[in-house]
Formats: sequence, structure tokens, C-alpha cells
Amino acid sequence: MNRHGLIYNSLALFILCVNIIGTFTVIYLILDVLNLGQIVEHHTAITDMPYWVDKGTRTLYFSAITLLSVGYGDITPFGWSRGVAILEAAIGYILPAVITVQYLRLFPTPIEKWLKSKQSKDDKKEK
Repeated sequence: MNRHGLIYNSLALFILCVNIIGTFTVIYLILDVLNLGQIVEHHTAITDMPYWVDKGTRTLYFSAITLLSVGYGDITPFGWSRGVAILEAAIGYILPAVITVQYLRLFPTPIEKWLKSKQSKDDKKEK
């Protein structure tokens, strides 16, 4: 893989993570508006932000720390948001494994190299 391919793949991964975080942020906000699940901050700071901005930044923060498996414990989901948080955390655990497998598939193992070289030698003998 060349340098441009690595930069492209890294940028694609970053965009994927931002999209996942954004999607779950919207889901948490919808659940909160419908009173199906709230995201409650335990140590709220006194800020001069409007309510909707505070709610939006809180859910964005919660979504990011849930996906990235940090989970500081300063915010707790309730109701349906708990199930959504479990789903987001599962994606956060599975995504690195999938990415690792995809990168490993780019590089052949020594056995695959040996089999390929042996097969090319056998093909030359047949000709």
C-alpha cells in the first residue's frame, strides 16, 4: 500500500467514525425528544448555552465516548437510550477488528507467498 492509499484509508475511517457518532447523536436526541430515553449528565456545569445547544453537545459527547469505548461515567443513558448505547458500543468494539482484518488481507502471509512462487515455478515447468 502506498502513502496516498494509507492517507485515503485513514481519512475514510475518520469520516466513517464521524458519521457513526453523528448518526447516534441524532438517535439519542430523537429518543430524548420523544421521552423514550434521556442522556443524563451527573456533574453539570453552569453554562450560558441555550438548552438545545447543551443537549446537542451532551449527546454528541456521549456518542463519541461510547463509540470510542472510553466511557468516563459522567453521563448515563436511560430508557431506550441504554439499548442504543449498547449497539453503539458493540460497533465501537467490532470496527477496529474489521479494519485490522482488512489491512491484514492487503499483505500476503509467508505461506501464501511460498505457495504463489511454487505455483508459478510449476507453471513454468509445464510450458
